[in-house]
Amino acid sequence: MSDWAQASRDLGSGVSRVWLWSALGWADIRQRYSGSLLGSFWITLSIALMAGGLTFVFAGPLGAAAHGYAAYVTLGLVLWYFIQATLNEASSVFVAAAETIRHAPMPLSVHVLRLVWRNLIVLAHNAAIVPLVLIFAGIAPAASAWTIVPALLLLVAALASGAMILGLLGARFRDVPQIVSNALQLLFFLTPIFWMPQTIGAARGWFVAANPAFAFIDIVRAPLLGAAPAPWSWPIALTVTAAAAIAAWLAFAAWRARIAYWV
Repeated sequence: MSDWAQASRDLGSGVSRVWLWSALGWADIRQRYSGSLLGSFWITLSIALMAGGLTFVFAGPLGAAAHGYAAYVTLGLVLWYFIQATLNEASSVFVAAAETIRHAPMPLSVHVLRLVWRNLIVLAHNAAIVPLVLIFAGIAPAASAWTIVPALLLLVAALASGAMILGLLGARFRDVPQIVSNALQLLFFLTPIFWMPQTIGAARGWFVAANPAFAFIDIVRAPLLGAAPAPWSWPIALTVTAAAAIAAWLAFAAWRARIAYWV
């Protein structure tokens, strides 16, 4: 069987085993927060405290109303934590599952799906704060708020593809986790999460438009804040997702057979 056929079979088998990767994802959450009083809601509390601190420090200097800014930064942080956690863990997804990969006949794609699923669970926990913040700020979502469903699905597809690529690279090169971690720290400050795109001026607007992280955040956050996403956000998000999916497929087909030796 060719590498392409084996990769297709692995992906199909992995996606179809919802019971497996969903159960493993839940088990990861239970194990990670075993004995904790709040569990993964500690992350939600962290987001709330960080949003409050950023609002206190930056709302005035940025010329934003405190209530509106609090909603803006909270939504940005909720989505950013999902992106950051998924990509940070992705670079070691196959290495962390080394024993299973070497001894169990399990589709390799299951490990990526397990990773994305457990971070989706945490995202759902963190999203509980969103309605409270919107009510506090007196913000009504736009009529186009239904678009957050395809927007989130697009974000999940892009992150799953990115996780596959980073997982393969991380299995081959053990410096990848450090590179990804440092790159994400830098990307946090370069992305309009706690600052507004208009604050950098029209001359540097290309900088925001060229940031795919902002595009994915914008297509979810803007409708919830009663606004429309930037005109380039949907095209960029669609293009990045398609490119990442193709790259992930090509890399998985080419390197899948070597993963067991790399880990």
